[in-house]
Amino acid sequence: MANKSTTFQKYDRNRYRKIYPVTRYPVSTSYRTTAEVVIESLLVQFEVTDKVTGAMEGFYKSMPTITLSVSTIEENAHESNVNVFISALNLNATTGVVTFTLESSAEFTGTVALQVMDIR
Repeated sequence: MANKSTTFQKYDRNRYRKIYPVTRYPVSTSYRTTAEVVIESLLVQFEVTDKVTGAMEGFYKSMPTITLSVSTIEENAHESNVNVFISALNLNATTGVVTFTLESSAEFTGTVALQVMDIR
């Protein structure tokens, strides 16, 4: 499978309006691209467990790129030393829903941030 990429171009939306004010408006920056980009973020809760399943909210035609990051603090204010990984990832071709199973190296209580980026 080949990597997909796109280029974003920054432009100022205020320069495309036909107004001539006495004072200049601040820059209103936007970005344009030639491809469709879908970005999704989920927070997954672990409650004294090492395995959680869930589903993404977006519609996907192919498997998206997914990253994980762990945010956990134990009762005694120490960070947990756990490794979180994706053990199962399935794309339903008819509905376009991606389901996932996250596992950790040990049971813990905390939040895992799941970020998804899909370039079409």
